[in-house]
Amino acid sequence: MKALLCYNQNEFKLKEIDKPEIQKDEMLIEMIYTGLCGSDIIKILDSDAKKPAVYGHEVVGRVVEVGKNVTKFGLDDIVVVSHHIPCYRCHYCLHGNHSMCRHFKETNIYPGSFCQYIRLSKEHIRYTTFKIPTYSNLLEALFVEPLACCIRAVDRVTFRKDDIFSVVGTGVIGMLFIQLIKLSGGRVVAIELDNDRLSMARFLGADYTINPSNQNVAREIKDITDIGVDIAILTVTNKYTLGEALNYLRDGGTINIFGVSGKESKIKVDFEKVYKRELAIKSSYSATPETLKRAYDIISSKKINLSPLISEVMSLSDFKKGLDLMLQRKIYKAVFKL
Repeated sequence: MKALLCYNQNEFKLKEIDKPEIQKDEMLIEMIYTGLCGSDIIKILDSDAKKPAVYGHEVVGRVVEVGKNVTKFGLDDIVVVSHHIPCYRCHYCLHGNHSMCRHFKETNIYPGSFCQYIRLSKEHIRYTTFKIPTYSNLLEALFVEPLACCIRAVDRVTFRKDDIFSVVGTGVIGMLFIQLIKLSGGRVVAIELDNDRLSMARFLGADYTINPSNQNVAREIKDITDIGVDIAILTVTNKYTLGEALNYLRDGGTINIFGVSGKESKIKVDFEKVYKRELAIKSSYSATPETLKRAYDIISSKKINLSPLISEVMSLSDFKKGLDLMLQRKIYKAVFKL
């Protein structure tokens, strides 16, 4: 079968590798569309990550082989799949930290979604695979997993209707957060350096927008709310975004770190300020089967607008082009087919 092997951030080769074989409780899907996620990009750019490798985990595919014990899906069903599964039994799962579960970290689709065929385990079939009606927009289904990650992040903070969120960074994830927060009854301040993306944020529901390159963030937020925002969602985390959030957050407010800081992972924090103002710094990593189901329902019922986030579909052989377009912030998400 055809598979895209990543050797480094500049070298990708579409090669023939062995097609996965399935067992009686497994099934095989043929990739129809696959999306490039920010976490894939981090691995691609990471010189320490093991390579060559087949990456990718956002996938819509057609069922082409079914094990004899599989009854949930049949041949030619169109499905959307996610990659990690908690065990639901360990200490982490029992405390609601499903993405810290060792089994969660070890499970994955095989060999990845940047290839022709993908093997799904018994657990994937049970927990993280959803059938897509034939009349649905298959490209929109690629957003089930990223939206599920956002849902889990919002679940991890406490808020009331009409509370004010800041969403820092308006890439795909930021745009999903904006719409999800509005759907949940909150108000949104979008903070972004790109004016075109701020315009899109307003179109998708942001109540206020701030460009830190020519506006004072703390002063602008003071004009919106005297006490500061209730919750800051950081899809971009660095010393600037975290430092600003600690300043414009209200007393007793919460910061949720969603976007990883990459190489700049050591950031100075004034914990005297955190302590005296009762600020909370939380984080959220990945999704769960439950939030995947909720994301699937939201997208299926057209409760959010995904069409502005979808650009042209490229061939997997043009992967470098799609990667560069995302790195240059010329598109929100690169989507590929064979």
